[in-house]
Amino acid sequence: MRSDPARRVETYAAAVRGLFELEPDPRRREKYVDFIDTYADLDDNERRRYEEQYPQEGTTMAGIVQRARDEGIEQGIEQGERTLLRRQLRRRFGLLPREADERIGRASTRDLESWAERVLDAGTLDEVFDSNH
Repeated sequence: MRSDPARRVETYAAAVRGLFELEPDPRRREKYVDFIDTYADLDDNERRRYEEQYPQEGTTMAGIVQRARDEGIEQGIEQGERTLLRRQLRRRFGLLPREADERIGRASTRDLESWAERVLDAGTLDEVFDSNH
């Protein structure tokens, strides 16, 4: 970061504060915070000074980054459930009709979990998706 060395921490804080004011999307915030961190390249002393002088921003930044990571983990788990359900259904019933595949793509986590349990006992693909079974 090219700035007055005595003002590097203040410049970093202003960049982070500006990001929070201008970008509402937590995923983009996480990406841009990583960019700011890389570009700023604060050393350990400067990082400590930032945390001491700007505790609110540091706490806010940590919370936003953690929430974005948690969301990413949840999305990854849900995608894994979709993939596993599709594999189970193909193994049990053969090639999936497009409608079934699209339904899986739109499904809630609760539906995915219910269908994954039903696939063990269902005699047909329709029974897997039928909520009365």
